[in-house]
Amino acid sequence: MADGGAGGIGRLLVRLPNWLGDLMLARPLLHALRHHHPRAELCAVAPAGLLDLIGAEGVVDRSEAWPGAGSARRALAARLRAWGPDAALVLPPSFSSAWFAWRCGARVRVGYRHEARGPLLTHALRRRARGDLHLHTEYLALGAVLGVDPGATPILALPRRAAIEAGAVLERRGVSSGRHALLGPGALYGPAKRWGIARFAELGRRLVSDGRSVLVCGSAAERDTCEAVARAVGRGATPLAGETGLLAQAALCAGSAVAVCNDSGLAHLSAAVGAPTVVLFGSTSSAWTSPLGPRVRVVQKPPVCSPCFRRTCAIGYRCLEAITVDDVARACAEIAA
Repeated sequence: MADGGAGGIGRLLVRLPNWLGDLMLARPLLHALRHHHPRAELCAVAPAGLLDLIGAEGVVDRSEAWPGAGSARRALAARLRAWGPDAALVLPPSFSSAWFAWRCGARVRVGYRHEARGPLLTHALRRRARGDLHLHTEYLALGAVLGVDPGATPILALPRRAAIEAGAVLERRGVSSGRHALLGPGALYGPAKRWGIARFAELGRRLVSDGRSVLVCGSAAERDTCEAVARAVGRGATPLAGETGLLAQAALCAGSAVAVCNDSGLAHLSAAVGAPTVVLFGSTSSAWTSPLGPRVRVVQKPPVCSPCFRRTCAIGYRCLEAITVDDVARACAEIAA
């Protein structure tokens, strides 16, 4: 076994989450692993769209795209088996992720019990109820099996090319170079996470009246929502959904005077780069998945049925309807001060 420092781990495989927000919550674990095993070779496996972001920090030595098809997964597992991981941490709760770690041949395989996958893990931890622990703490508990202690997590550092791409997009769209406000009205999870176009638009108009240009951002799948908000805001708002990669989107967040987002990957990205970030929670739990960052303000008015974690609501989205534009504008003023 290669000498990897503490614990004798030379090669460590980390199956990272599939979602951007969860990936940002895994950053403390990645930094702790690197600190505790400074000479180990760390290999991260995650969806292809997240690899640029993972590589930007320089914490991992190798990254592999998580394939969609079973045959491609078997081929990747065979390559990694030849690489010879000493241990694997399995962050997603899926059966396929634990199966993958087993196929890779890691002698130590750590993850949470779920979907009858316990026999595939050498260390199957019992997961507590959602919200009992913050998700980043759950991830750190996996590292603790390897003797890893949590430490400080730095702000997400971006390569220079991210700012260059972001600046080029703003120049192409005729947006001034002054500090802007960023709105993230989308959430792929479902309507129970989305505050609503009309309220985002009213907030955007207030920000414009305060002298800010407004960028309405999201993924390509959220383009219709972002364009609808920008149209409703009118002059001073620019929709940018799907026009940049994740690194440039992170740079747009970093350059924001304030970012206002639903509970989404964009909110976590904004928080990770240190931007003043206001996050709106509906059906999900801020105790479990609030973004990590030095300047984060959560706005949540949970009714008795919250958190239900549902994607849609049959009783009128009370959790979101209770959040007023005044509530969010106040949070923006406080965190941007």
